[in-house]
Amino acid sequence: MPSLNSAFIAALCLPLIKLAEAQIFTVSCQPLSVHRGDPIVSPGQISAHVHAIIGGTGFQQTMGLDTAVNARGTTCDKKIDKSNYWQPQLYHLNHDGKFEIVQFEGSALYYLNRACDYEPGKVHCPPGFEAKPPPAGLRMVTGNPMRRTFDQSRFDHIAIRHICLNDDGSPGDSYHLPTKPCQRMRAETYFPSCWDGKNLDSPNHSSHMAYPQTGSYDTGMCPESHPIAIFSVFMEFFYDTKVFNNRFNKWVYAMGDLTGYGLHGDFINGWDQHALETAIATCSGPDGFFSPNCSINKDTGSAQAMDPEIAPPSEEVGFSGPLSQLPGNNPITMASMSMRSRVARNIQL
Repeated sequence: MPSLNSAFIAALCLPLIKLAEAQIFTVSCQPLSVHRGDPIVSPGQISAHVHAIIGGTGFQQTMGLDTAVNARGTTCDKKIDKSNYWQPQLYHLNHDGKFEIVQFEGSALYYLNRACDYEPGKVHCPPGFEAKPPPAGLRMVTGNPMRRTFDQSRFDHIAIRHICLNDDGSPGDSYHLPTKPCQRMRAETYFPSCWDGKNLDSPNHSSHMAYPQTGSYDTGMCPESHPIAIFSVFMEFFYDTKVFNNRFNKWVYAMGDLTGYGLHGDFINGWDQHALETAIATCSGPDGFFSPNCSINKDTGSAQAMDPEIAPPSEEVGFSGPLSQLPGNNPITMASMSMRSRVARNIQL
């Protein structure tokens, strides 16, 4: 599977790194697989729609607490990170009504110290606060594949965004899917940073987590119901979309979403937990997490595309040519045009 050059991903990470060197670490990953798999939402069965998947080679239909961490390898540059991360696969709806898969190139991941533990009577995070590492075995979902509308006042809505990247540097940020051609597209999902301190999962795979109650979706104090702040997980998935520039029609996600509001992200923690906890506790100073002596950089190498240890179910998802229907036979759905136009006008592009 073609993939995004690791050096390109690293270059995209640099501007954010320079903003807060001691408060962030990054993980660059190549593709692992593109298929209908989702061990969080659809364990033991084929999922409803196709996902683009990165990370540990232990990814499979059913994953226990230790499946990810015991993977033999990973497509990420931090070799102690056997976690799995995934988003819905992007397609192009051609003028003839067929669906053409868009080349998924890889991902840039950010772990950020941005939220703080709940404290009674406090509104703002105290100086020098330290979020905790994601707990071993944690799994979570952000976003909703069925969402087709947008509410600017809700953190779980604005934590999802699309970036249309063009060579001319023209702006292209939007919560909905871009309505124009892009050289590259970046799909962003920002997971909630506040944990209930008890559950590693929940029936809807999201209620054990929450966004901060103050600040914004990406910073602030956690609510009393979810008092434990963990390092925020922010995912950027990249697609090579330039092949469609001269024949662009519409982008659509694998679940049939033309709006893009249904973009979602899934995460299963597969880190070497001791190394991760040690890094967060001790990697300080001017170099922070970027010090070569930091345990987070143990066995760091180039991100490389790999195959899952257990082959996914055999199904044509678009690599052999355009499809007459989306895998899973998902119908096209979208919000009313009047609502989408109203929301688009409120977004500063």
